[in-house]
Amino acid sequence: MKKFKMLISFLLIISLFLVGCSNEDSAPSADGTTTIDFAIHVANPTDQEPAFYQVIEQFQAENPDIKINLMGKEQQEHVKNIKMMSQSDKLPDVFWMLPASAKELEEADMLMDLTEFIDKNPEIKDSLKENMLSTYNNNGKQYGLPYQPLVTGFFYNQALFEKYGVGIPETFEDLVEATKVFEKNGITTIAKGAKDHYSVWAFLTMLSRYGYFDKIDAILAGKESYNNADFLKYYQKIEKLRKLKAFPKNVTTQSYFQAVEQFLNGQAAMLDSGMWDVKKIEQSDIGKDVGFWWGPTFADGVDNQKISSIVPAAPLLVSKKAGEDETKKEAVFKLLKFYYGEDGTQIMIDNQVPPMTNAEVNIDETEHPVFKKLVDQIRLEDWESQPNQPDLVVPESMANAMYDSIYGVINGTYTPEQATKIVEDKISTIN
Repeated sequence: MKKFKMLISFLLIISLFLVGCSNEDSAPSADGTTTIDFAIHVANPTDQEPAFYQVIEQFQAENPDIKINLMGKEQQEHVKNIKMMSQSDKLPDVFWMLPASAKELEEADMLMDLTEFIDKNPEIKDSLKENMLSTYNNNGKQYGLPYQPLVTGFFYNQALFEKYGVGIPETFEDLVEATKVFEKNGITTIAKGAKDHYSVWAFLTMLSRYGYFDKIDAILAGKESYNNADFLKYYQKIEKLRKLKAFPKNVTTQSYFQAVEQFLNGQAAMLDSGMWDVKKIEQSDIGKDVGFWWGPTFADGVDNQKISSIVPAAPLLVSKKAGEDETKKEAVFKLLKFYYGEDGTQIMIDNQVPPMTNAEVNIDETEHPVFKKLVDQIRLEDWESQPNQPDLVVPESMANAMYDSIYGVINGTYTPEQATKIVEDKISTIN
């Protein structure tokens, strides 16, 4: 009996030791601080992602009991590192990830379900735009939240429109008439550079006005063809712009960055771009004259024509292990609440990152006129954002074929019929 009692005591000591060891990594430090390991896709967040960095710094200042351990690497190395960490089940507590890889981690059941966070913070749930949540929701499980919004469209030089007596377009017919005037006066209507084949953001939104998101699931399933009557009309519109000489003469040999310079130098009336170019435009000589436009509506388009593009960028994810530790989970929830709340949103705004919520924000229009105009377009009540960018919901090889098809028509190397067939042929290799 004595030996039995000694054995029980020994086993109890061992079990208590093991419990202590299992909680060692996640328990608060001696001073009561909880550490969140946060892996981000840039090596120097201070300079490369100042908006994000300032949100984190302010959160720590207001929550001294929570320390954010930033783990920064350049994107390619970061993604590779996250994949390696997932293989050994040692993911960081919170981390940025590419959408396709995020979905793989979700399917491997390695991510925390953030539905509880959303349900506990209804003000954030109501404030976030619907597509910011639905994009990273899998059968009711909220496995990710957007790092930032991605806003794309056309910047336009209002001074050029006024100089040549052209109104800011609303319809495709308006754009055609403007193109005729600009061509006559030696001005490129839309600055573009085919050497960077992905630079077709506003043109992808135009494709959404021809029913892209109504059709894409059936197209990928092989039940409908990309080579359809509606998409053909879309490519015919691009061909018409090409014939009217809307694009640069050197579009085939020009890069996207050269197209930006063409616009900034006042040689083009519009630029197909996005939020990332706001600062550069505001710092240029034409900054005070630049506005932002979602692109033309089409009389022969499909359904709603007032489609904007305010879509979620790559997501922030939380590891499943972080959610299994109540102390760490509470700290993560506090961080997310600050990040997506009014304070975090205002810090983003102060750094010219557009809002992904409908929270009231303050913008100094005198200092940031282009950014103010972009945000005003985001706030238009009668416009609805496409759920995502069309190229981000299909396999990469199909996305590349879509870029090729659009620039093929812009360059004059494809007819509209050939353009739709190029993409359809690529889909057939995927299926």
